[in-house]
Amino acid sequence: MTRFLLLGFSSIARRRVLPALAAIGIHHLDVASISAADAVQLPGEMDGRIFANYHTALSQSTAEIVYISTINSLHAQLAFAALNNERHVVIDKPATTNLADTERLISLAQKKNRLLAEATVYNYHPQIDAALDVFTAINSRPTRIMASFSFPRLPADNFRYNKAMGGGAVWDLGPYAVTPGRIFFQAAPVEIVSRQFAGSEDNVETGFSLLAIYSGQRSFVGHYGMGTGYVNQMTLLGPNATVTLNRVFSPPADMICELQVNQSNVRRTLTVSPADSFANFLQAIVKAIKNNTPRPFAEVMLADAIALDRLRS
Repeated sequence: MTRFLLLGFSSIARRRVLPALAAIGIHHLDVASISAADAVQLPGEMDGRIFANYHTALSQSTAEIVYISTINSLHAQLAFAALNNERHVVIDKPATTNLADTERLISLAQKKNRLLAEATVYNYHPQIDAALDVFTAINSRPTRIMASFSFPRLPADNFRYNKAMGGGAVWDLGPYAVTPGRIFFQAAPVEIVSRQFAGSEDNVETGFSLLAIYSGQRSFVGHYGMGTGYVNQMTLLGPNATVTLNRVFSPPADMICELQVNQSNVRRTLTVSPADSFANFLQAIVKAIKNNTPRPFAEVMLADAIALDRLRS
């Protein structure tokens, strides 16, 4: 029986991680929350212990896999503690707030023969493969990508506006900016040019725009932020086709996705059945641990951390 320990009871943990764990058949889940332990409620089919302290949970829980969903500034120290406690570790994006911590965590995970992964999960939705299939069918590949992920201002006390807590648009949304090239071009950027837009809370950036250049005359242009009307969209452009995906970075598990395809100036809508990207990701985690194949997750985490470090600098 696979057992999970959830450190942190964040909004994303409540809305997406818990239902995803239930969907893949996890029946034992321990939860640790320093601010909301009394409010933790597990899905009806789950049992587990509730802790009010992260380190107590790590010392007493029998779970093999730890999922870290706290404020960003705590990710690295809790991941180090979990790995040293012989656990496999999954961390909400951003996994860490500096490249050096990511490199040290990966080294420790390899030494301990434990899986280490960052939960940037949107490419586990079948709409990503469906979009690529449009190009494969005409013997083509995307060469340009345009994306936007931006939303209205959050309450002023949200940790994303607190630098000491790992706040800022680059940490919160940067993983969605550096991954499209890896996913669709299967390459690291050759160059990144970015401009950040400063906010008033604690001097954290509330938005950024970027241009990333890839080999083979490929490029990515994006805007990400925490201060506009809601947008969550990506367009892939190739020599003879374009595909636009809506709600690409966070599709609800019950949403029928509609891809707008323009192929040789013929427009059509391609529908993709509802799917839970978090459940698919977590199922892949469990499978990799069972098969003792953790390395691909660490390789992806490192590639994204290097690109995010370049974006921030």
